[in-house]
Amino acid sequence: MEKTRRWIVGLMIALMFLGTVGLGKALGQTQKLELKLQSHLIQPEVDRTVAYFNYMVEKLTQGQITIKLYPVGAIVPAKEMLTALRKGVLDMVQCMEGYWAGEVPGSEAANGLPFAFHSYEEAWFFMWKGGLVDVMREEYAKHNVYYIPWEAFQTELMTKKPINKIEDLKGMKLRSSGSLAEWFKTCGASTVFIPGGELYTALATGVVDGAHWGHAGPEYQMKFHEVLKYFLRPPVLWGSWNQLYVNMDLWKKLTSEQRIAVETAAQASAYFSTFHTQMLSKRSLESMVRDHGVRVTVLPQEEVVKGRDLAMKTWDAIAKKNPRNAQIVDMVKAYIKEKEIPEKIKKYPW
Repeated sequence: MEKTRRWIVGLMIALMFLGTVGLGKALGQTQKLELKLQSHLIQPEVDRTVAYFNYMVEKLTQGQITIKLYPVGAIVPAKEMLTALRKGVLDMVQCMEGYWAGEVPGSEAANGLPFAFHSYEEAWFFMWKGGLVDVMREEYAKHNVYYIPWEAFQTELMTKKPINKIEDLKGMKLRSSGSLAEWFKTCGASTVFIPGGELYTALATGVVDGAHWGHAGPEYQMKFHEVLKYFLRPPVLWGSWNQLYVNMDLWKKLTSEQRIAVETAAQASAYFSTFHTQMLSKRSLESMVRDHGVRVTVLPQEEVVKGRDLAMKTWDAIAKKNPRNAQIVDMVKAYIKEKEIPEKIKKYPW
């Protein structure tokens, strides 16, 4: 009897051990990973945005995955981040969609079309319900990259001279990129791309007359108000995106539980970051006006209509650049036609 009892106890201990090992494997506890993520943002904005992503990943994986965060240019220049990610020099990248429009077909249109949407919620719904995520995942996979939609936001322009009508943009030199740069050109401005780490100097020395860097919150952190005294409303674009990009080889090596944890952390941190950003934007614009002499200029409705008409021409020009752009422009046009019809909105966007 005693021998039998010891055998049963031993069996129970063995089963408990095997169960613990199995649970450890399910949580991805067979390895610990410290990943490198570089952002296109300066350090204060990294702290405001992806720091919470790092926190969530570590918690959800029970410390099996940690992420070392680097600001723009810390490991590689911003324009080289896609190459570095593809080769595994970087494990993850946080960057605005459209940075690599010349390399990734569709990226230009995916970063938003001027005057297409009226809120970041519409842009978010189009990403998931409208199918944009599927299109872009296909394209980035060709670059050995897994694509995770993250934060939608509005884009607002700050300039050295007031913009009271669309014609006032004519002759200006603006820092811009993507579809918005095409729209500015249609309005008579010239554009140039300048990385975030060099932008303040370019503005202060007069290399450019204005710029957009998301909206008022990020622009305040970039100290635009020190050199640009005019803030244009309404936003020239709703539906710009900051995204998370993961090296595909790394992504495939993660367990299914780890991948779920990373995507869950991305959506949780995006929710946190989006509302933090919107709150910061409101307070920052109030401070720029109250404390730094910035003036808000608002385009009259007839000028907004004029801007939208020019934007539609821009959409068609962007569509002609590559088949992916054309596909996304068609998707946006179809979405706009359907978005006001309640019965066409499914309960869930995925």
